Amino acid sequence: MEGESVVGLSLASDDCIFSGLIRHHSAQEKNDILLLIARLKQLRTLNLRRCMLGTMPDEMGELALLKHLDLGSNSLGAVPGWIARIDDLEYLNLGVNRLAALPPFLGKFDNISTLLLHKNSLPEFPDVFAGKKHIGYLNLYFNRMRFIPDFIWDFSSMHTFTWGVSAMKELSPDIAKLQNLRYLTLVNTRISHLPDCFGALGALEAVRLHKNQLGELPETIGKLQNLRQITLYMNQLTRLPATFGRLRQLEKLNLANNRFQTFPEQLSNLPRLSWLAYFGNPDQAAQPPFAFQGTFLGTRPLNTRDGG
Repeated sequence: MEGESVVGLSLASDDCIFSGLIRHHSAQEKNDILLLIARLKQLRTLNLRRCMLGTMPDEMGELALLKHLDLGSNSLGAVPGWIARIDDLEYLNLGVNRLAALPPFLGKFDNISTLLLHKNSLPEFPDVFAGKKHIGYLNLYFNRMRFIPDFIWDFSSMHTFTWGVSAMKELSPDIAKLQNLRYLTLVNTRISHLPDCFGALGALEAVRLHKNQLGELPETIGKLQNLRQITLYMNQLTRLPATFGRLRQLEKLNLANNRFQTFPEQLSNLPRLSWLAYFGNPDQAAQPPFAFQGTFLGTRPLNTRDGG
């Protein structure tokens, strides 16, 4: 509330099994509820995630002051046209909505900082987003995009980037331009190597690189002095570079389902390592060949999600 005006509203709750509080209402009931919400013209934040809306009335465009809009997991089929009437969005979640295209009007939001488009059917990330210098969190995971557009490497404010389930074979060395990147997910692609400049991403804290085709890691990886977690599950690694032992802040490492014939000796130089997965390698080590006080997974535990 702000004075007598409602400025924030959420119809999603973690206490509800499906999160969306009106998910099981009839289509007419949902429409009536949305028409009531459309009258709250001072709203700044609206969360309708997982409500299975399907369609939304055009009257929602009356919410021109919205800054934060979460429409994730609603099976919308298309981006609602009423969003074009919003003045200046900063947060937009359109993930899991069976989207096949993005309308040009989304390019009007120059101050967008969080853009979630995961698990749709988008064939491209259009250049209407080029030059969006405020984007900090971008999620393009599991679409139909075959490559990462070059203009993404100019998102100098980006701290979190998620991409995966793609036929992409090569990662551009321009990724090194993302000097503020802290969290990177790049999974289930055909990438066989990382560019040497990968080590220039000094702000990285967590990297998920599972289910690729990585046969080696660059020697420069040892420069990632802030790295706390790296997942390399299900690649084709047979060795780690000597510099891997310089990752003094590393706490969690997943090397499961690779091709290690011998246990990587570099791991004995990682003082903060407290969780290590190694199952599914030819080595089949039951324990690390050095004193290790943390959690070691030498065999695949039951009910473990891929990627660790």
